[in-house]
Amino acid sequence: MKRAVIIAYWVFSVIIVALIIMKLVENLSVSRALFVATMFLPGALAAQYMIPKISFKKRAQGIRDSIYLVLAIIILEYLLLVWTLCFQPSGNYKLIQGVSYNVPFDFPKDTGVFNPLFISVLVSVLAIGGALIDRWLSRNHPEMESPITFCSDRKRVSLLPSEILYVESCDTEVFVHASDGRKLRNKTGISQWESVLGYPFVRIHRAFLVNCNHVESYSQDTVKVGEESLPVSRKYQKGLKEILC
Repeated sequence: MKRAVIIAYWVFSVIIVALIIMKLVENLSVSRALFVATMFLPGALAAQYMIPKISFKKRAQGIRDSIYLVLAIIILEYLLLVWTLCFQPSGNYKLIQGVSYNVPFDFPKDTGVFNPLFISVLVSVLAIGGALIDRWLSRNHPEMESPITFCSDRKRVSLLPSEILYVESCDTEVFVHASDGRKLRNKTGISQWESVLGYPFVRIHRAFLVNCNHVESYSQDTVKVGEESLPVSRKYQKGLKEILC
């Protein structure tokens, strides 16, 4: 159900973006505008996934990583837009705004679609909207969450995120601690678990990823989850406090 809501958000977003593009580009059919609008999804999804990964603990590195991400997304979107707006299955170029353009880079820049600022703002709005909806659903409608399926000791296991207390990394193995007392062995790295689970899971230590909804109490150095007291490293203290407060 949660997945259906998220899909509905992206479908609605594509329709809105298509309407905006039709306002900016003359002589563009509805089907073509919808196709062009879908080309903003790769950049938006990449931004939604990568933005939480950028850390500003080292400000210079955080700024540099942000610039690299923005440039990469703009280049990706520019190439996709050139392809979708200028090329046709027949091999001919589209007649746009009353002019037939012979090469893709002759496409009129005054439409605004190729404006880097337009691309950056549109992709950012889509990515932030997707992240907010995902967080709101996780926080207010846990019954809509989708199960996580993984392998443990050669058996397929499915758990709802709310059934996971915390994830513990032990050298080359990871143990998923469930609310029913099970301790499930898995080979997936804890960083990948962090990406898959998302909010309300938070990293508190290089070896621990905890479900905030199961945190009973916490201090600067420890977090109590169920019957266990887990260590909090200095690196993650600030982030943990911001989420739990």
